[in-house]
Amino acid sequence: NNKIKFHFGGIKNPDTPKPREVFYVPNHDETFVAIETDKEASFSQVRVLFKDEGNSKEDETLEEFRHSIVESLFSQMINNRLDELRNSENPPFVYGYSFHGGTWADTKDAYQSFAMTSPDGQLKALKVLLEENERVKKYGFGQGEFERAKKDLIARLEKSFKDKDKTESNRVLGEYIRNFLVNEPMPGIEWEYNFHKEQLPTIKLNEVNQLISDYIKNTNRVVVLTGPDKEDIKKVTEKEVRDLLETVKNEDIKPYEDKEVASSLITNLPPKGSIVKETQNDKLGTTTLNLSNGATVTYKKTDFKNDEILFDAFSFGGSSLYSDEDYLETVFANNGLTDAGVNGFSKVDLGKMMSGKIVNVRPRVSGITEEISGSSTPKDFEELFQLTYLYFTSLNKDEKAFASYINKQKAFIGNMLSSPQFYFQDQYSKFVYGANPRYSGFPTPEKLDQANYDLAYQKYKERFANAGDFNFYFVGNIDDNKIKEYSEKYLANLPSTGQEETYNTTDFRPLSGSHTKIVEKGTDPKSSVRIVYQGETTYDEKEDYALSSLGEILTIKLIEKLREEEGGVYGVGARGSIRKIPYGWYSFSISFPCGPENVEKLKNAAIAEVEKIVTNGPTEEDLAKIKEAQLLERKEDLKENRFWLRLLKNADYEDKDANKVLEYENTVNNLSKADIQNVAKKYLTKGYILGIHNPEK
Repeated sequence: NNKIKFHFGGIKNPDTPKPREVFYVPNHDETFVAIETDKEASFSQVRVLFKDEGNSKEDETLEEFRHSIVESLFSQMINNRLDELRNSENPPFVYGYSFHGGTWADTKDAYQSFAMTSPDGQLKALKVLLEENERVKKYGFGQGEFERAKKDLIARLEKSFKDKDKTESNRVLGEYIRNFLVNEPMPGIEWEYNFHKEQLPTIKLNEVNQLISDYIKNTNRVVVLTGPDKEDIKKVTEKEVRDLLETVKNEDIKPYEDKEVASSLITNLPPKGSIVKETQNDKLGTTTLNLSNGATVTYKKTDFKNDEILFDAFSFGGSSLYSDEDYLETVFANNGLTDAGVNGFSKVDLGKMMSGKIVNVRPRVSGITEEISGSSTPKDFEELFQLTYLYFTSLNKDEKAFASYINKQKAFIGNMLSSPQFYFQDQYSKFVYGANPRYSGFPTPEKLDQANYDLAYQKYKERFANAGDFNFYFVGNIDDNKIKEYSEKYLANLPSTGQEETYNTTDFRPLSGSHTKIVEKGTDPKSSVRIVYQGETTYDEKEDYALSSLGEILTIKLIEKLREEEGGVYGVGARGSIRKIPYGWYSFSISFPCGPENVEKLKNAAIAEVEKIVTNGPTEEDLAKIKEAQLLERKEDLKENRFWLRLLKNADYEDKDANKVLEYENTVNNLSKADIQNVAKKYLTKGYILGIHNPEK
């Protein structure tokens, strides 16, 4: 508070402030249609707006605030339906949503339906958005949908309420700004939570269903389509859009069918296992449980958040144990496996069953590990364990769900390489990693069609068949008795082979030394420069820290030189690290955007700053700056669940001593100019890979 007064207390409002002009959007009877394309557009989008007749205003009365709750329930239900369609076998869009709220004009609100589509799927997506709005207008929502929406709404608010005294400043800041600029009410989460609890029972389904009649009219309607300009993509015409509007208006639309789902996730559970050993690390405040099937559970109880538990787990092996052929057949299929759901429940079923619960679990097969991670509230902790158990034992096999995933992926990436930035990234990656027998490159539609679902599913089952060599980590507001109970009930009884696997390391190494790759793409006068020093090394923890600190110091110097002195860039950064597994590898990169005319000058200026540190080391002033910043950052990190989760996992993942976190201040204070100069000499004098993106000539 004193710092705010010190820095801003002397600022006075002008006696005659410049008037802030307000511009109003006129109403119109006809439907406006705008269709725009661009050769560098990466994505295709559809938006239909039904603008309010009156001008927008912030909620000022309790009645208006209550109305905003009714609107939230409406949005929740319509978007649940759109999400179901997104997960259908032939999804009409990559994703879609509808809501009532602000537009491009501050003075005009609108009911808006939006979708991201495939390049040739705009009319299909528009048709579905219009049909779903008409379906609600004709039949409304059902009672089951309504009850689930209320549960979800209050669950999100309850989580915020429980953490009201531990909310990060940057999440509160936006409310203050909107309150000042547009007079948005700011009653606080406690008032909002209590008001919702009080008002939700008074809101009836027909009150929500009536909103659509206020939203959708034939006047003040706008349809906007944007997408890529390509010869092989037929551009949608205004006539096609207007014909579609008439078609949907006259369609015989059927009511929505809300299928009932089970109330329990698990139908058959084997007898529980046991905890065979329990150890405490009093320095770190952690407890480790050794389970009867060989798995280990490490957890740390914290009070950083009242309503948060984070979770991660891994086992070595991953896709490194696949043959090269199997890897290439499955690499683009792996991320679609979980779209099938678990234990006979589809992804849509699971969404309904988890209404009112805040829990998520995500399994994945990575390069050298199989992993599973997630989060929950303390109240939903058991569901996190249940889902974890099911992803180990009962992943569904569903060809239609996988087809839905592939179709969405093809729609999403269909024109991505038209973006100069994406194209440069693709070409640069191919240049550096292309000699790898496992190099898969950009996921083109052809590669996605070739993804082998059967093989990917088989490999997933193999990777998760042995839970005995998994390490599980939990950090947050944890109850000791519950985590022990759930560990025995859902983890200790997972299948185990009794074997401990490791990963395979290939002979391939990425490009290193001196090389240049120049890519010309796009017409805008924008370039980007990437300078990368990398190569194989023996891992050293002290050098890793010094190289990372060198990146922070060099960022300071590059900002001073390239942005402030040369005035040639808006942003520039350097970062360095040394990894330990699967093999020792150092990487140090410098990157910045600039005008094409400044590429050579600024590249040389950046290299000159590197050479200064190689020759002279950093200044005492710059070293002191990054030390102060590191200690301040660590002070905040120590109060974050995410930091501790990462620390505990990485200690086992990289075979490090987690207790060294307690020595961090000494490590920072002992970092010397010589340490920085030595890693600069060792790692930044062996040549670099220069990647440049320029516009086409």
